[in-house]
Amino acid sequence: MDLVTLYHQANDAWNRHDRDAYVALYADDCEIVAPGSTGKGHQGVLDFWATSAGPFPDNRTTPRTVLADGTTVIEESVWEGTNTGPLPMPDGSELPPTGAVVSVPYVGVHTVRSGRFVSSHYYWDHMAFLKPLGLLPG
Repeated sequence: MDLVTLYHQANDAWNRHDRDAYVALYADDCEIVAPGSTGKGHQGVLDFWATSAGPFPDNRTTPRTVLADGTTVIEESVWEGTNTGPLPMPDGSELPPTGAVVSVPYVGVHTVRSGRFVSSHYYWDHMAFLKPLGLLPG
């Protein structure tokens, strides 16, 4: 399977909220890195999933550009969701749901081995994520 097809399978599973299908596309020894978190293995992917699905159960991603070369897939996408669940804070507390709609462009860099993701690194402007939630001034 080509890398762009693999990426679209993962994006489709994410948008269908099919956690098991999404996790199955990752190798057992994978790594997933995003602002404020690093996870290893399938548990790391499940933890990453939970950070979106809990606070933003309607979240979805829309790819803008997807490029592949060798063993790497790079995506430029937009993540959107409505904050209807509690948002875990770094100090262990939770922010009650705000009802705010958040839309954040991001870049994902994914490495593939034997038809499965072994590494996903996500980059986004965390301030653009926090502002609509009312966690930053005006």
